[in-house]
Amino acid sequence: MAGFEIYFDTLEECATKAKGVANQFKSAADEAPASVGSTCFGDLEGSSDKLVKAVNDLEAKIDAEMRHVQQNLTKVEAAIHQVIDNVRRVDLPTVSRTEQA
Repeated sequence: MAGFEIYFDTLEECATKAKGVANQFKSAADEAPASVGSTCFGDLEGSSDKLVKAVNDLEAKIDAEMRHVQQNLTKVEAAIHQVIDNVRRVDLPTVSRTEQA
């Protein structure tokens, strides 16, 4: 592509970083604690069940967000590789159909 200077190593490094961070989010989501029980808080004058529900709801939302981030970073990695492939394909000289084996 005339007029463009593409640094493939930098793009590859970005893809690798995206994959690494995606794996960190996946690990964090996989290591999330199991649901909390009312025994964790003791007797809080009838509020234990409400607190357990709130903590479990918050944990579920955090887990969903971490998995969403992981999925999006995986898509970013794939998109960067697609950009690299597309640019390399455009930079290759075209071969006419009569010259192909």
